[in-house]
Amino acid sequence: MKILKGEILSNEKYGPDIYKMEVFSPYIVKNARAGQFVNIKCAPQGVMDPLLRRPLSIFDIEEKFNVFSILYLVKGRGTRYMSTLGRGDGLDFSGPLGKPVDLAGTRNSLLLIGGGMGVAPLNLLSKLGLDAGKNVLILAGFRDSSLLRWERDLVRMGVKYRIFSEDGAWGEVGLLSDHLFDEYKLFADHEVFCCGPEPMLKVLQKELVVENIDATVFLEEKMACGIGACNGCVVKIKTGSGDFDYKRVCKDGPAFKLSEVIFDD
Repeated sequence: MKILKGEILSNEKYGPDIYKMEVFSPYIVKNARAGQFVNIKCAPQGVMDPLLRRPLSIFDIEEKFNVFSILYLVKGRGTRYMSTLGRGDGLDFSGPLGKPVDLAGTRNSLLLIGGGMGVAPLNLLSKLGLDAGKNVLILAGFRDSSLLRWERDLVRMGVKYRIFSEDGAWGEVGLLSDHLFDEYKLFADHEVFCCGPEPMLKVLQKELVVENIDATVFLEEKMACGIGACNGCVVKIKTGSGDFDYKRVCKDGPAFKLSEVIFDD
């Protein structure tokens, strides 16, 4: 992990309150792997408010141009500041952070299940999976068509996908879970990865246990240091003794076995 400076090449609106930022960084492009993230300073040089950096998944990597991109939703002061940056501005960030996913040790077919902004880490995973010769299928569910532009990236990658939206404005109408649960047996030989809102992950966890299928989940938590020193992003993970331990999303994750995660009610 390094503290880095990168030049912003673009910071375009991707959807309502959603932006895609492209940053020139040969170091990240060379060293980042699937599932990793960067921790971004969200204030001008010399300003300490907001104090904490914002952890964001690496959305894509373009090796030819030494560029990586992130996808983010404007929610507060930090991301609002990020949305004001433009081409030529500098970005202060640390990375790559988190334990990477080793695609070499996965099955030949990957099923990626995403919900809302949770598709961000799955985008890079799908690209690297295709590059590794894997068969990749993405199933993604959304509330509406806010992330409609993402479909262009999927088409560009040449990945197979199915989109579901609750309001029917994009793809197939309905909840992703309503369609997925009827087809689990089709994915018994797939390596499953997922990321999305906690309610979706809870339902997915319950259903996959019934089908005896495990999955790798990318968890999202608020972070302070991003390197495992402050223990501010801990989650409960089951242990073999039937008890649980606390694991740090930034250092031990963000990828965990979905069956081992304890979601607090």
